[in-house]
Formats: sequence, C-alpha cells, structure tokens
Amino acid sequence: MSEHSGYPGAPPGWYPDPAGGPAQRWWDGYAWNEATVQPAPPAPGGTEPPPPPWAVASARLATVNTSWWVSNELSMVRLARVAVAMPGVYYLAGLISEQVNAGRLHTVGHQLRIIYDDNRAGRPAPRLTDSSSFEPISVIIGLLTIAAVVVACVWQHRAASAARSLGLRSTHSPGWGVGSWFVPVVNLWMPYQAIRDCLPAGHPDRPLVLRWWLLLMGAWTTALVAEITIFFSRGLALAFAIPAALCAVGLLATAPRLVASIAAVHRSLLAEENSTAVAGSPAEFQ
Repeated sequence: MSEHSGYPGAPPGWYPDPAGGPAQRWWDGYAWNEATVQPAPPAPGGTEPPPPPWAVASARLATVNTSWWVSNELSMVRLARVAVAMPGVYYLAGLISEQVNAGRLHTVGHQLRIIYDDNRAGRPAPRLTDSSSFEPISVIIGLLTIAAVVVACVWQHRAASAARSLGLRSTHSPGWGVGSWFVPVVNLWMPYQAIRDCLPAGHPDRPLVLRWWLLLMGAWTTALVAEITIFFSRGLALAFAIPAALCAVGLLATAPRLVASIAAVHRSLLAEENSTAVAGSPAEFQ
C-alpha cells in the first residue's frame, strides 16, 4: 500500500486470483469483485508475446470507476454550493437575533450574576425569569443548517473519493475526512486537510481552501464569544459580532467558489484521463 493512498489495503488493480489458477482478479481497494482476465496464450514461433489482457482491461475498469465517482460528485454540485454556504447564513441570523434581543439577554445575565452571588454567600437565590418568546425563523434556519451539514458531508465524501480515484494524494481517507468534523480538537485542522487534498498539490485554488477555512474558524470563534458576552456586556458582544458578521459574509462569497473549483478540476482531470486511456488502447479495443 502506498503512503497516503487512502485505502485500507492494496490500491485498486489486477492481482493473482485468490481462488487459484492463472487468472487475474480485480481488487477495488476494499474487496475482490467478479471481473477476471485470463493470461494470453504464448506467441507461436518465439515472436513477441502480446500485452497481457489485463493491461488494457485494468485501465478501462479504472477509468469507469473514476468516471462513476466524478459523476456522483458533479451531480450534486449546485446543491453543495448552497449547503457549504449555509453556515454563513446561520451565523448572520444568530448575530442579528442576539442584537435584537440584547436587552433581554443582558437582563438574563444580570439575574445569573445575582443568583451566583447569592449561592456563594449562602443566601436564598431568586428564580430566573426570562420573557423569551418563540422565534419560528430561528427554528427554520436551524433545521435548514442541519440539512445543509448533511448535504455538505455527502458532497465532501464524494469529492474526496473522486480525487482519490483521479490519483490525487490525500492525507486522510474520505470517510475519516468527513468524520473528523465531529471529533473535538482534530476538527480544528483535519477537515481543512481533507478538502484541500481534493485539489492537486500546487493548484492555484488551494489558497482559496485556506481562506475559506480561516473564515469558517473566524466566524465560529467570534460568534461564540459574542453569544457568551451578550449576557454581560452589550458593547463587548457587539465588538465580537462585527468581525463574526464579516467572516460570515466572507463564507457566503467563498464557499460556493470552493465547490465549483473542485468540480471543475475533477472534470478536467477526468477528461484528460479518458483521452489518455483511449489513445493508449490497442486498435481492437477502440
């Protein structure tokens, strides 16, 4: 297994049939399938033997596999462009809601300080009263964000799988790249690496991935601080809400471009691979 191949075992290819015999069987990187090829008979009269049949079959099968992954990715590009931008909408909506309800939230924070001080002093603490009202728009945006996260994860897995099929080196497998979003600490850098590796090393759009990631981390951290400080200081909360809003707007502008760039690169690489496969095939297979 080559380093960074992303496969748990040997990479896809033709290997001696584990059932025995002279045939070669196709290994897709995870399991054996039913595709087999027999060795060519020896050439008569000591002439140059023909190329082994799996040489052409392997290239054809690999091309079909790659085309399938790339097609899966491209089929959801439009939806993915919206999904990856949804966190920007979520943060903006949350920041606006906080500022609209700043007075009420500051009152709640004041009550929490009184309750805390009374508990420390051993005095009876008053009950917390909050006149908050149900906000349907917040619920709708929250549900849409959850759905967008699911779509974005599916897109990321398909894009990473397509990149691996196209021969791009990856730091993490597609599954681990998606799973790392939900693992504390490692989600501070691994998702960025997984999406960055969907583009070839040295590609001019790789800095776009880094810019998107910094905007996402910036929006998350500053929005979180603004959400906490709104209970104790309206001025401090506003000071953090402004950069959070700027990062969220940056996400709205950057995230869709990221998805479109990866799709365009994969489409171009697949076209090159198909052209090479056709040009290198013997006449009888074309």
